[in-house]
Amino acid sequence: MKKILSKIRKKFGLYDLRKEGAKWVAKNLGDEYVQEFLDKYDALNSGGVIGGFYETAMFISLVETIKAEI
Repeated sequence: MKKILSKIRKKFGLYDLRKEGAKWVAKNLGDEYVQEFLDKYDALNSGGVIGGFYETAMFISLVETIKAEI
């Protein structure tokens, strides 16, 4: 039952992208990058700067990749 609810939430976009992103980063890039991802995610969502244009574009691309794979 829990797995079915999880699939429904993901289909309709009712999930915590921060949490799912941390899981994805741990699985695909390694545990050492999870905190960096969370810091950048929080900074970007609060309107802060995470780096130059290129770094910001790459991070947004990473988030879009995570969303596509969920």
